[in-house]
Amino acid sequence: MRTILRSLCTVTMITLSVSAGAQDKEKRLDASEIIASHLEACGGRAALSKFKSRVAVGTVQKESAAAVPFAIMSEAPNRVSAIYQFQDTTPWQLTYDAGKTVFRPQFPRAYARIEEKYREMLGTGTLFNGISLYNILLQGEGSGVKFEGKGTKKVKDRLAYVVEAKLGKSLNVRLYFDTKTFMWVRTDYGRTTVTHPMSTFTNDATSKDEETTYDFYVETSDFKQVDGVKLPFRVEMVTTRPILREKDSGIVVGLISEYHHNIPIDPKMFH
Repeated sequence: MRTILRSLCTVTMITLSVSAGAQDKEKRLDASEIIASHLEACGGRAALSKFKSRVAVGTVQKESAAAVPFAIMSEAPNRVSAIYQFQDTTPWQLTYDAGKTVFRPQFPRAYARIEEKYREMLGTGTLFNGISLYNILLQGEGSGVKFEGKGTKKVKDRLAYVVEAKLGKSLNVRLYFDTKTFMWVRTDYGRTTVTHPMSTFTNDATSKDEETTYDFYVETSDFKQVDGVKLPFRVEMVTTRPILREKDSGIVVGLISEYHHNIPIDPKMFH
């Protein structure tokens, strides 16, 4: 009996040692190692660099509305355009073209800060995670971006490495990579506060301006092999009014049905 107990204790200690060693290894990975592992898991830098254009098409749904077509088009090194064909508004267009952003429809003045936030997100080279070819991970720190590892954090009950990308004095985004698969599963863009003026209720008392704070992020999942690389087929993005109609903030879910590589893209798509 004592022999069995000693054996069980030995096995337990070995298991704990291996587990602790794995956790220590995860903590020791720096930003460059995480990014390199991500690119390798996607198919390798050489395979990824073969693509000069990419078109992802599928359907997107918001709130209780029916799903409608959408597409994300990109050209290396710095062009991306997303078109959402929502039926109750002018088609929503998010475009970045070598330093110039296009955003339609223009948001009302009350939501101008939200529009500004989306334009900022477009310029980071991270919007839509790995769907777009406009990708600072392929460009690396030579493009002026600084990467720093920030440990791990859970994303939808799965542990992920956190890498902070510093794009300027005040512009930082956080990228999350699954610790098992190294897939790019989330990007955090921080918070934005919008002030909404409120009207007078009585002659004796008036309300103060109302402030609403929004957290902006994109999540990708459902990764599959396409033309020798691994790409996401589900993208979720925080959206607000006036794109939404039923509430101030929520998630629009895009389901990609197919990808096309190295095909001509009409230049009008980026204007």
